[in-house]
Parts: sequence; C-alpha cells; structure tokens
Amino acid sequence: MSKMEELVKDMNKGFKATIVSKGLPKYDYDRIPFTSPRLNYMTFGGLPVGKLIEFYGENHGGKTTTALDSLANYQHMPNAKDAVYVDIENTFDTVWATKLGVDVDNLWILKPESQGAETIFEQLIKMLETGEVGFMVIDSLGALMSNQELEGSIEDKSYGGIAMGLTKFTKKAEMLCNKYNATIIGINQERAKIGSMYGEMKTTGGEAWKYQCSVRLEFRMGKYFDSQGRDLTRQAENPSGNYVLVTMKKNKTCPPTRRTGFYTLNYLKGIDYLTDLIEVSLKYGIIEQAGAWYSIKNTETGEQIVKLQGQPRVYEYLEDEENISTLKMIEDYLDKKIQED
Repeated sequence: MSKMEELVKDMNKGFKATIVSKGLPKYDYDRIPFTSPRLNYMTFGGLPVGKLIEFYGENHGGKTTTALDSLANYQHMPNAKDAVYVDIENTFDTVWATKLGVDVDNLWILKPESQGAETIFEQLIKMLETGEVGFMVIDSLGALMSNQELEGSIEDKSYGGIAMGLTKFTKKAEMLCNKYNATIIGINQERAKIGSMYGEMKTTGGEAWKYQCSVRLEFRMGKYFDSQGRDLTRQAENPSGNYVLVTMKKNKTCPPTRRTGFYTLNYLKGIDYLTDLIEVSLKYGIIEQAGAWYSIKNTETGEQIVKLQGQPRVYEYLEDEENISTLKMIEDYLDKKIQED
C-alpha cells in the first residue's frame, strides 16, 4: 500500500465516512418531477434531490404555485420524508394547495409571528439536523427582516438586511441537504437595483445564496387564455388561465441545452397536464401534426393508433379512461426520453 493510500485510509477512518476516494462514478441525480411535462423536459426530469433551489421573478409569476406543485409531487414519492412550508408572508392558501395535490394534513407549516430572519434560520437548521425533513419551501426570502431591523425603530438605519444571516444559513443548509437528501426551495423577490440607469432588477438576500443554489429558475407571467385555449390580452376580464414563462438561469445538475420554457396554468384545474403532454409529444414525434389533423403513433412500432382533427379532440381522447393504455404508453416513453437526451 502506498503512502497516499495509507493516508486516505486513515482520513476516512478518522471521519467515519468516505470523504476521499479515487475516481468518481457517473452521478445520476434523483429528481422530483413537476406535473407539467414541459417543465420536466426543460429540467431533464425535474428538480434535483438534496440541493438548494431558487425560484424568483415578478409578482404573480407562478413561483408559489410551482413550488407547491413540486411539494405535492415530493409527498407522493416513495420513501418521502417530512415536508416543511415556511409561510413568512402568511398567505398559504389551503384550497389552492389541495387543488395542486398537496397533502396539507401531513405538512409541517411554520408561520413566524415576530421572529427575525436569524431566529427563523436557526429553527430551520434544527429541523434539517433531525434528518427527518426531505423537502422545505421558504416563502419568501424577500419578506424576512433581520433581528436588528425587527428590534430597532423605523428611523434606525440598517445595512445588509438578511444577507449575513442568509449566508450562514446557506452554508450550513447545503451540507445538511447533501447529508440527508433534503431539498430546499427558496422563493425570492426582485427589487430595483439602486443606481441603475436601465431598470435592472436584483434578488434580495445578498450574493451568497444565489451562488450556492444548484438551480435558479426565473418566472414571468405569460398570456391569458380562455376556456377554449385561445389567447387573450392582459386586459381580459375573465381568463381561464395563463401561461407561466420559465427561464433556467442556472442548473449545475443537467446540461445547459434547454434554457426557456413555459407551462399551462388553468385556474380551475391547476396545472394542465394533458395540454403540456401533447406539446412535448409533438416535439418527440409521438404525436404528429399535419394541418388540423393529429396522429398518435405507437412508440415501439411507429404505427398510427388514431387520427383526430384538432388538438381539443386529442385532449379528449387522452382524457378518456378507455384510452388509458395509450396515455400510459406516451408517459413511459417521455419519462425515458426526457432524461436521456
């Protein structure tokens, strides 16, 4: 045994863990899927487990809805651990969360009353240290106040805000997430950058948080649409939903080849799974379009299963329980292809 091998053996023995090894195997991240196939396509299968993730963007852009969707899907994963929702803004909507599939009865909800950011961060670290928390949503970082701001008067000047506390939390949380396979989504807000002549925006909480996050997704509100899926203007009085525009600003867990995307949000149904499934199926050629006609093909033989006129007819066909085998065939094919390509 060489001196290096002896040294490494003693180091690993001393730390009671294999912290040094020779060579690294290919690492395939376990992922928490989105309900929308479009977002799964964009992120190569969903959000990586055991990482820090930031959702940020404009008001009413879809950040909280997407975080709740990820939370719901995590709760339905095999061997899912406890989930925590930190409702800093006291705006948690039980009805909407339930519509999106969240098991509210089995969700730990933290509603701070008069605690500063540093105090809240300490409590979250203690939760992570139990090893029993697998998913956490912080909604939102921009609404936090530092202990100094909270305890002082309105006239007092403060500098840095929550940046120092968030930096310390981030470093500790990253290690604990890696150790216990816990995922944290931090929902963040944007502020106008002081001194900018061009209307630049920046996120709150300093720089350390965004650099430590493995995934950063930016959200914007897209067009409204009516009950027939037709686009509406922003002045529409009674839209049925809107498109949520998503830009991948950072992702260290998959190739940077899919930068932008969107998903369909229906105000009555939640995320419109079938509409997005059809669009991704068109991308992979499982469904082919020729004018107003759509053909669904067998993923193994390439033979045509059915030909339908208009996308609404395709939607109705896949929604029909009699065609569940065709829907399952498409889902299985996409689950495989999305992560391979």
